[in-house]
Amino acid sequence: MNFLFWFILVFLVVILIYFGVGTYAAVAMTKVGEHPQYDQDPGTFGLDFETVHFPSRRDKLRLAAWFVPNKDTDRSIILVHGRNASKQNAISGKLPELAAELHHAGFSVLMMDLRGHGESEGKRYTWGVCEQWDVLGAVDCLLNVGFLPGKIAVLGISLGGAAVIGAAAKETAIGAMVLESTFADLIDLVAPNWKKESGLPMLFLPGVYLMWKLLYGINPKDVKPVEDIVQVEPRPVLILHSETDEMIPVRHAQRLAAAVPHAKLVLFDNCSHAELFRDCPKAYLDAIIPFFRELWED
Repeated sequence: MNFLFWFILVFLVVILIYFGVGTYAAVAMTKVGEHPQYDQDPGTFGLDFETVHFPSRRDKLRLAAWFVPNKDTDRSIILVHGRNASKQNAISGKLPELAAELHHAGFSVLMMDLRGHGESEGKRYTWGVCEQWDVLGAVDCLLNVGFLPGKIAVLGISLGGAAVIGAAAKETAIGAMVLESTFADLIDLVAPNWKKESGLPMLFLPGVYLMWKLLYGINPKDVKPVEDIVQVEPRPVLILHSETDEMIPVRHAQRLAAAVPHAKLVLFDNCSHAELFRDCPKAYLDAIIPFFRELWED
């Protein structure tokens, strides 16, 4: 009897510790982190812009964006930053410069803050699961001011890429999609890096997955942009990735491209994760601007 009591007690303590660690890790891994701050905006490049707010499509979080109108066009591009960034701070502060380049190339641009980032409501990120509703809110914003379905494109970086895949899979008003440094499968991203990133043994990872599901309604095994991207066909897709990406291996981009045979894959050398425009600006613009122009050739 005494042995059984101690066995049960030890078992319960072990379970408590296991799921306690899983809960802590699940919370920590979805918390928006700090990011270096920069001070450029579209006005830095001589552009008129306005701050706009709109609700995410499903859960109605109040989201913030900068809209850079171009009176000479009926075409708009939504720029979607990655994790721990914002409309001002993504690409080491160069997202406003990218917006300026796209404006000069003949497009209106909407630069948005995903939930929990920048000036938008929210506290956590969800690997693109809920962020897709933020992108759809941005699409609704553009539709409401007069842009027509098909005349709206999206460019998503890293986490933003997963978000725009989910949004484009659900919304045909999105006419085309550019993905940069985007993962294909969440499990394939997290599992190989788990011990290095968390400092914990692999046996804790299933507990983290379970707590993600219980706390946030996210089953990591279901977060597969590589499956969602199939629904974007036959709309044009451009995939950009660095062969030296230190966070998301290039195989993710190759899997995404293989899932959509008409997609164009452009690989970069010696670029850091989610920093392709910073590290190779000319090659980056040479890839995306012709893509958008050919999409909307009159």
